[in-house]
Amino acid sequence: MANSKPTGLLVIGDGRHGKDTFCDFLRDDHGLRFVSSSEFVGREILWDKWGSRRTWRSLWLRRRYPNFDAMFADRSNHRATWFHHITAYNTPDATKTAATMFSRGYHIYCGMRSRREFEAGRAAGIFSLVVWVDRSEHLPRESRDSMQLTRQDADIVIDNNGSLQHLRAQAAATAQIFQQAQGLQNAHT
Repeated sequence: MANSKPTGLLVIGDGRHGKDTFCDFLRDDHGLRFVSSSEFVGREILWDKWGSRRTWRSLWLRRRYPNFDAMFADRSNHRATWFHHITAYNTPDATKTAATMFSRGYHIYCGMRSRREFEAGRAAGIFSLVVWVDRSEHLPRESRDSMQLTRQDADIVIDNNGSLQHLRAQAAATAQIFQQAQGLQNAHT
């Protein structure tokens, strides 16, 4: 194989559309390892460079985040800031997050939002399958300030506008496709 970097599954979609829930099913039912990209990069760089030093200007909120979990829980209020820190982490190597996650044994990169990182990963051949999770019948699209990818970037679009059982069934079908492409065995069989 010409590609020396490990490859994996990329799961993308707008904020709060169910990417992590979809990946939870892939992990719990099919043994695929994942961590959300926000948590991964948050632990790699954001806590030390931003979160532990972050103070609020508002008097009633003037405090530092007491720990990583508090910063992580507040990430939806700072999506553009997180996006820009992750972009900086992936400069100059736009594949850094994906390549690092896959080299550490994760099968899934959940939550990429950068066009530059996506194009670099595609060009490097490190995504064996790209999945978009869509819940647009219930939730709006995310701002382009923090999400540059669209459903057209995916190989498979997952409809997350129905029940959790329907999402779980789609995760099972996706796991089978991915595991066959990777030559993996389901850890739960």
